[in-house]
Amino acid sequence: MAEKKMNPVTGRWEIDGVPVTYLVTWKHVDTGKDHVHVREFDDVDQGYDFYQDVQRDAYCYKVTWDHVPW
Repeated sequence: MAEKKMNPVTGRWEIDGVPVTYLVTWKHVDTGKDHVHVREFDDVDQGYDFYQDVQRDAYCYKVTWDHVPW
């Protein structure tokens, strides 16, 4: 897999021409241990801000931050 590069036309990061998606996953105490919530972002700043907000939520646990594809 190639390295991540900024596409000057779209203004988005890409790997081998595929836009990078930032993925936040978490579990919530009210929905049970088997239900995983997922939210995708195409902007790294918005995704990471959301990730930090979910980490601070007292009812959320097992919060993860991933880059797809990577």
